Amino acid sequence: MLMRRLVAGAASHSERTILLSTVLLASAVSAVVGYVLMQYFAVDVPSSIISGIPEDCYIGGAVSIGRHCFTDHATASLVGMQPNPFDYQYFLPQLDRPATGNYPAAAYIPHLVFELPARWLGVPAVGLVGYLIALTIAVMSAAIWAARTARGLDWAVIIVALGAAAIPAWAAVDTGNSAGFLVPIGLVFLVALRRQRWALVAVMVILATLVKPQFVVLGVVLLAARQWKWSGIAFGGAAAASIAAFALWPRDFPRTIVQSIDGLIGYGNQGGGPQNASFGTFFQLIAVSVKFFHTGVVPDDRYFSGVRSLIAYGTLVVIVAAVLVVGRRIPPVMAGVVLLPTAALFPPAVNIYYLVFVLPIAAIVVRDPDGPPGSGIFDQFAAGGDRRRAPGICVSLAVAFSIAHLPLAISRPAEFPIYAQFGARGITGYTPMVGTTMVFMGFWWLVTCIVILASYARRAGQVTAGAETFDSPP
Repeated sequence: MLMRRLVAGAASHSERTILLSTVLLASAVSAVVGYVLMQYFAVDVPSSIISGIPEDCYIGGAVSIGRHCFTDHATASLVGMQPNPFDYQYFLPQLDRPATGNYPAAAYIPHLVFELPARWLGVPAVGLVGYLIALTIAVMSAAIWAARTARGLDWAVIIVALGAAAIPAWAAVDTGNSAGFLVPIGLVFLVALRRQRWALVAVMVILATLVKPQFVVLGVVLLAARQWKWSGIAFGGAAAASIAAFALWPRDFPRTIVQSIDGLIGYGNQGGGPQNASFGTFFQLIAVSVKFFHTGVVPDDRYFSGVRSLIAYGTLVVIVAAVLVVGRRIPPVMAGVVLLPTAALFPPAVNIYYLVFVLPIAAIVVRDPDGPPGSGIFDQFAAGGDRRRAPGICVSLAVAFSIAHLPLAISRPAEFPIYAQFGARGITGYTPMVGTTMVFMGFWWLVTCIVILASYARRAGQVTAGAETFDSPP
């Protein structure tokens, strides 16, 4: 009875309040559990929650700040400065073999914009610091935008919940991964969808594709809105810009395009595990658990990998098809809310920093771009007579638990190897680490996307264009 009352009381609040309060509560619980694990069990909680890598200075020549080397930026800069990045091999100690770059050409550009001038001037540390400052501003942009119209101390709550406490944001900065630049792009994308500025939507699709190629999926929202001209511009522009970026490395062009595609496929088919937020990870964990209970042996990452990949790409096809079928029954901004997690989480291997896609969604849940201060997008839908509690609560909780991760102290901490520190080869030590709730994020977002699409398939929503509101055609 008490639990029922608590659930009913929580559900009576707005989606905005549910999101902010859940982030703050989950972050507090995570801090308490993390303190106990660190103090009494010597668990490396920051590495467990943020990066999954306890010591990251294993790339030769990487510039460090203290004992941290921001490996993704160091690797992308090292590979991107080669005459042919797609054929260059470097030693990766975790694999105990040479590895090749897995970025497309355009994805190296954000790193090289800062790294090349700094190298030419002989101050590589300045390039790293400049890159990190730009990346931090990018991941904080959604929180800053959402707090602009807040009242009273509400702005401080928003900055903390959507910025200072956002684990995916700091994971992107901690690794130096350019996925953080998707935050302002995703925010402009959603605001443009809300206001139906189709040209701006197309531009954001092109920019998101250049940062991470799988975000070309966002262009499906233009097809769902029946904006044929702008969808052609978005997909055509994304393809042209992505191919044109390869011309910056003229050696072996155009063979470099095929090499890049092979690298991307090889990376996408790598193993899963607890640091994987893909749609297929939860199902893999179930399969691994069943296998363990039957045999008593934990299978390696190759187990279930084929089925996991099938689930990942099959989920993409099903969700894209569903968005196209629902079409104009769903407001464009809600179609964008469905496609952002789909683009980020469908690959078989999804690192934690890809969860930055939740920050633009959180921003519009907290602040509607055309609404009064203190109201989010679901508040405005309700004010217009389109109240949908199930999609709103699912989105709010999925965003909240994607922002605040909890360590899972349900089993003995695993000893994680530390590789190749500062010139040493092989394993140089071990540190205890635990899993986190990140493993459930793919499944949670899959359920959320299904709930949203089912809600609008059953009953058409309302689309706002300027000052005019009209029902979407069935």
